[in-house]
Amino acid sequence: MTTQNKIMEFLERNPDLFKEMGNIGMGHACTALSGLLGAKVNRSIPAVWSLSKEEALGYFELFEGGSIGVMLTLHEDVGGAIIHIVSLPFVAKLIKTFFMRDIQSIEDISELEMSVVQEMTNITSGSFANSLSSMTGLFIDISTPIFCADLKKQAFENAPDKVFMVENRFMTDMGSISSELIFMPELESLGIIAQKLCERYGIDLEDAMMM
Repeated sequence: MTTQNKIMEFLERNPDLFKEMGNIGMGHACTALSGLLGAKVNRSIPAVWSLSKEEALGYFELFEGGSIGVMLTLHEDVGGAIIHIVSLPFVAKLIKTFFMRDIQSIEDISELEMSVVQEMTNITSGSFANSLSSMTGLFIDISTPIFCADLKKQAFENAPDKVFMVENRFMTDMGSISSELIFMPELESLGIIAQKLCERYGIDLEDAMMM
């Protein structure tokens, strides 16, 4: 078994390492979203699990036509990408709040309206990246959000064999919003993240991988 496979197995056995990261990140996102929406925002405790590339592709098929994917790439100490999947009903409510206009499909969304969706995903994905940075001490820069018209093609063309799903639920005056973040670190970055998280919690990574 390769070192990368051992690291992935270790992280799969210890999902709480990423769960705390998601918990902190989504907590910050709640505060920022409340300011953006001008309304109180609560959240659930995030669920975190790993998916193979094939499982993730199948998972995305469930969202086709009914959700929007927005991707940010990660640079500097950590390379990879974060994809935020936003349901169309929530996008419609968001656009109704800002532009007083009803939409029925993704094709109805104008470029200006899409910028509001991108700003929201920038908040949530950026909060997760900032949480990762604070927990590991790594410097992470994020790109401008990019709308993925074809999630499977654009987002997973160069995806690693394993990705992490962070699922959260936001509760607002507009209703309950399911929020899915797909965290896709490069393999080299994954090893660095695992080492830093182990150092934070006093775990010997090499010993832990041998268990």
